[in-house]
Amino acid sequence: MMDQHLVAVITGASRGIGKGIALALGRRGATVYVVGRTTVSGTQVSAGGIPVPGSIHEAADEVTAAGGRGIAVASDLADDDAIRALFEQVGRESGHVDILVNNAASLHDQMGTRPFWEAPLKLADIIDVGLRCHHVATWHAARLLIAARRGLIVNISFYGNGRVHDPAYYAAKAGLDKLASVYAEDFTPYNVAAVSLWPGYVKTERAEMIVGDATELIEGMGMESPDYCGRVISALWDDPEMMALTGGTLIAAELGERYGVVDRPGFSPKSLRAFYGAPHPQFDRV
Repeated sequence: MMDQHLVAVITGASRGIGKGIALALGRRGATVYVVGRTTVSGTQVSAGGIPVPGSIHEAADEVTAAGGRGIAVASDLADDDAIRALFEQVGRESGHVDILVNNAASLHDQMGTRPFWEAPLKLADIIDVGLRCHHVATWHAARLLIAARRGLIVNISFYGNGRVHDPAYYAAKAGLDKLASVYAEDFTPYNVAAVSLWPGYVKTERAEMIVGDATELIEGMGMESPDYCGRVISALWDDPEMMALTGGTLIAAELGERYGVVDRPGFSPKSLRAFYGAPHPQFDRV
């Protein structure tokens, strides 16, 4: 469904899931604000010191090539003033926001170090860029979402109630789930839904640098394409009963199955709830 009036803001969209979501919404004709810090591809590096491809400008160009209107916005989400400026720009240019995807995260090469105190304290930054910044973004976006008369907030989270490999990371993800449930109460009178979405293993640029073209490994792990979550979000937006899911923590693979979203020919991702654990019962929407 083409929708040239649809306006979306995607944070952390230089690459990975954020870029995939931006592309999926671009394919339906949306105006997509591609938000991130990387303005030049290759300036971010992997754990092995290898440059990681992707920039906001490349992603925005791909959104436009896909049929949408990609607008690159360089923004450091650790800076509250930068977040304010982002939404002031969106307000001036578009007047409203239909879909806000809170995806940015401050990741670190030493995540998973046990015990946690052997890892640098800098890992705690994900609570700032990964949780707090999304609350600030949603605060600034609120009036623009309400102005649209129908809106959707998606917090990109992860399976946070099962296995734990880094306390700050999982505290941030659990916080995103809780934020969605609280937002739902305040936004429901304005027809704005708020959900937390759990992707599975995703073949991002960083992951691809590790597994390469190992097709058997990729299929064996059930790795999702970066745009899979975007197509699930697009299907959720098209659901006339979207508000029935507000406040929920949703597993992308389960929601995709519900809407008939196929990742690629012959493959649909499987839910990892049996391995990692289910969402908190208060938020679970099976």
